[in-house]
Amino acid sequence: MQKEKILVIDDELDMLSGCQKFLETVGYAVVVAESGEAGIALFETENPDLVIVDLKMPRIDGMAVLQSIIARDQEAVVIIFTGYGTIEGAVEAIKAGAFDFIQKLFDPEEFLIVIERALKLRRARVENIALKQMLDTRFRFENIIGNSEAITQVFGLMQKISDIDANVLITGESGTGKELVAQCIHTNSKRSHKRFVPLNCGGLPENLVESEIFGHTKGAFTDAKQNRAGLMEHARGGTFFLDEIGELPMHLQVKFLRVLEDHKIRRLGSNQEIEIDIRLISATNRNIKELIREGRFREDLFYRLNTFELHLPPLRERQGDIHLLAHHFLNYFAETSEKAVQGISTEAMDMLCGYTWPGNVRELMHVMERAVALSDGDAIQLDDLPENLVGQTADTIGSAQTDLPFLEAKDAVIEKFERTFIDRLLKAHNGNVSRAARQNGTDRRTLQRLISKYAIDVSTYR
Repeated sequence: MQKEKILVIDDELDMLSGCQKFLETVGYAVVVAESGEAGIALFETENPDLVIVDLKMPRIDGMAVLQSIIARDQEAVVIIFTGYGTIEGAVEAIKAGAFDFIQKLFDPEEFLIVIERALKLRRARVENIALKQMLDTRFRFENIIGNSEAITQVFGLMQKISDIDANVLITGESGTGKELVAQCIHTNSKRSHKRFVPLNCGGLPENLVESEIFGHTKGAFTDAKQNRAGLMEHARGGTFFLDEIGELPMHLQVKFLRVLEDHKIRRLGSNQEIEIDIRLISATNRNIKELIREGRFREDLFYRLNTFELHLPPLRERQGDIHLLAHHFLNYFAETSEKAVQGISTEAMDMLCGYTWPGNVRELMHVMERAVALSDGDAIQLDDLPENLVGQTADTIGSAQTDLPFLEAKDAVIEKFERTFIDRLLKAHNGNVSRAARQNGTDRRTLQRLISKYAIDVSTYR
């Protein structure tokens, strides 16, 4: 295991030498500098995990070194060495960003405790940076899988609005990826260095929603044992994602509208206003306009929420993406479960493409996870798919007639499947055969052959 590295900066050579020997004895890698200038240079070349710097030095003192280091790396952790009579300066250094200070006549055990606390903070910051990089990679636009015309239009609008600091309303059925899209918009916005805070309005009892969003003060209700900040406060500077906003109670819709107008909130039980700076992204699988007609959603709030509206198409309208998504999930679950399965049989893929996917992309993901777990070979087979999926697909493309010989019944089912599939594909692409084939990943000649086989008039789709 690589030793953690500490940079010590001090113009007193005896102190520098003694500190280096002590820290190396207890297992740290140590680099030393005899001046502020040399210390700043070593910080850039050595990339230490911790910096210990003397507050009082000629030319460039410890405060200047601290400011220079933090300007170069905001995640740097710095401890200030201070002598007798310079405590006040050490306190100012902490206000300027130092982790802690310790007097030069230190107790070794106390010194090690401070160092370990500082390095623990550094480890946490490094882990957070790694997590942030992972999330940034995961939530890039190109990691939303699909090349159908329907989802490509969504991509284009996402890219245009990500850096526009305006409210966004995402609509679509359950499982279409509304939270993933919201996270992508945040990650690719100027607020990406701040928090993305989600809340599902439909996942909480009505009496808890207000407290979760706005926070509460001690004694505001029976179980309010202490003051608590709400999720909107936690999202300050970042993005607040309110999922299933159609479930927001009417009395909270009024309060929420006021927040969007004034950019201020009040915790439950408090009269004190707290300024907030957030970008709001909301989502719903409900028909908000229908809720407005029924008097269950405020029209003025609706117009506040959807400065930009993104509609995510259901998977049944993204036929060309099922193949891509299925293989994406196959590769992911095969890798994470260390299974050798590498492909999907033609019969299994036909079933996947013929299914209506009421649960959309989320359902497809779970189906592929199950199929990979059950697969004993190098390809997913029909037997690896859930019975309800195979059954519904068979119903969708036409039930086999049991009074026919097996091969004739099978041909009848295949014919109905092919007719239904081509019909949907041509409808989705307005009769453009080349685009339909390209988006679906099908050879154009194969599609043309099937169109001719069933004497389909392409012009009726235009």
